[in-house]
Amino acid sequence: MYFGLGNLYLSAAMKRRGVNVCVADFRAIPAGVLPPADFYGFSVTTPQVSAAKELAREVKGKTIVGGPHASLLPESCIGSFDYVVKGEGEYVLWDILCDKEQPGLVTAPRIDNLDRLPYPDWDAVAAPFSSSLYDGERYGLGELSAAVITSRGCPWSCSFCGNLFRNPTRFRGVANIIGEVQELVKRDVKRLRFVDDNFTLHPDFANLCNQLSQQGITYRAHTRSNLMTEGKANLLALSGCQECSLGVESADERVLKLNNKGEKVEAHRRATQILKQAGIKVKYYWMSGLPGESDETIELNKAFMKELQPDKWTLSTFAPYPGCDVFANPDKYNVEITNHDWQNWWNFVFNVRGLDLPGRNGYVHVLKGQTQEQMKARHDDLYDYLLKGKWKTEAAYVT
Repeated sequence: MYFGLGNLYLSAAMKRRGVNVCVADFRAIPAGVLPPADFYGFSVTTPQVSAAKELAREVKGKTIVGGPHASLLPESCIGSFDYVVKGEGEYVLWDILCDKEQPGLVTAPRIDNLDRLPYPDWDAVAAPFSSSLYDGERYGLGELSAAVITSRGCPWSCSFCGNLFRNPTRFRGVANIIGEVQELVKRDVKRLRFVDDNFTLHPDFANLCNQLSQQGITYRAHTRSNLMTEGKANLLALSGCQECSLGVESADERVLKLNNKGEKVEAHRRATQILKQAGIKVKYYWMSGLPGESDETIELNKAFMKELQPDKWTLSTFAPYPGCDVFANPDKYNVEITNHDWQNWWNFVFNVRGLDLPGRNGYVHVLKGQTQEQMKARHDDLYDYLLKGKWKTEAAYVT
């Protein structure tokens, strides 16, 4: 839905130092059609690493890999790339280009002051903004929208999350954030999606909202249900927030507890009510195939949708990504990882959306005592219930 911010940050950081940078947008050019360069950098998630290895074998320059997979499972990249970067790349990339780092594993120090980084290099690609980002998956097209991130990290430890930078969470200053928003407005981009894990966690949240309210924008954001208060919801509404997404994941208390979600179902219920009272649309993120899931879980999820009537939803499929506790300790969660081909490790794996998904042949794990067929049947049952709007009541259409 939008071009990844990571590469745009890297491009901006290197251009600031005078480096000639070309960013390859594989949405626009065929993979493999790359110009000559001294260095080729690949930012990869887990299901992308196999394709990156193939490209690395074809290019003539030195190769660098970074991003989530390289940071969380660097040993799987060593030998396929000249440099494997674990951590944030904006500073260490310059050291690699200057031959200050030896080939092999390069561990980057954490960047404490995010305000020192330049804004993303939106000019690096032809289409950095998106007409599908603001309304979201399945909800049509709208005005061009940009993704913005105001922090890095998350202080919680959900079993299914591979976030490398949990603590301490680092925040950009309000002036720095507003400066980026103003640059986007100059480009006639006034619909934003803040992609922080927990937007309302910012330590200067009230000031941030007050400043955003003066920029002539509207936006979407994500947060945790247990962070939502009436005061924060009102600040969101006054600052232009039209929609807030909550990571509900499951309405089964057993599943939430087993997966160290740190929230109870009641927190999701309360956050939904608070946001609606403030006039903000609510979107739920559901996840199928989590440890502890049963047929009862699906019925609880359905009942919760019918009771709370959110405005939007997304259903993903759990993949035990490197870095998450389920990957590190599958027996603890009664899970068996059955597919070790990284290119299948997507968080949506079933062809239920009318998409051609070659190679994505189901979950890469099973819940012990169950079959993948049983797990898929539950997924499809919930997806059908959500997609066909079987949970909606007449009250949901009253404005």
